[in-house]
Amino acid sequence: MRDWFANIWLSVRCSIIGVVVGVIPGLGGSVVDWIAYGHSVQSTKDKSNFGKGEVRGVIGPESSNNAKEGGGLVPTLLFGIPGSGSMAIFIGAIALLGSGQIEVGPAMLKNNLDITYSIVWLLALANVVGTIICIAASGGIAKLTTIRFALLAPFLFMIISFAACQSCQNLIDLVALFAIGFLSILMRRFDWSRPAFLIGFVLSDPAETYANQALQIAQSRFRRGFEEGLDYIFSPIVIVLIIITVLSVVIGLRQSKNIMAEDDV
Repeated sequence: MRDWFANIWLSVRCSIIGVVVGVIPGLGGSVVDWIAYGHSVQSTKDKSNFGKGEVRGVIGPESSNNAKEGGGLVPTLLFGIPGSGSMAIFIGAIALLGSGQIEVGPAMLKNNLDITYSIVWLLALANVVGTIICIAASGGIAKLTTIRFALLAPFLFMIISFAACQSCQNLIDLVALFAIGFLSILMRRFDWSRPAFLIGFVLSDPAETYANQALQIAQSRFRRGFEEGLDYIFSPIVIVLIIITVLSVVIGLRQSKNIMAEDDV
């Protein structure tokens, strides 16, 4: 708790990151931890302790991980679009318990507003109760770290393999698991960023889909008129996204150069 109070603004910033990423459908749980971890590293002057027990590397990702559930409720309750895998299970549970009478989406806000408020308050209460339980059980949970990895590895491998096959139940999923696992070993060996690969792997499909949609919209606007096409390309949202993208690339390159210079020194 003392460590959290000492880094409370990091927790607030990463919580905001968790909410924003959680609002984006299908994105939250896959990348939010790594994005928050990257922010924790970038916002720390001495980065040498990360990977060796730096508490900021725990506070940041955990703050965003808890906050993403609240953000995931926004597209889930408002539009019926699951914000993450857990929200997809949540929609199925609502349909099952409601016997088809409760439909997640705009109709739920209109006809079942009391249930909507109950869900929001229960999520807040669950975070408080979960925190109390975790603090009380922290001593026993910490003892799990004393178990040798050779004993944990078979169970971890079984769980990971089951998770890889649960959606499609196809042998190709296991092949992909081994291939990506071997690739990650090589990336670790040559000091390449595995979180960056993970984020890119998750975002590649929606990025391609939305890029094609944006291109089709732009083409249709230009067919209607050159000015209408320019209005779409230079709309405020597009300009803001371009600025954010350019700043991210420039800042990332500058930081990488600084890190390389420090390593040379």
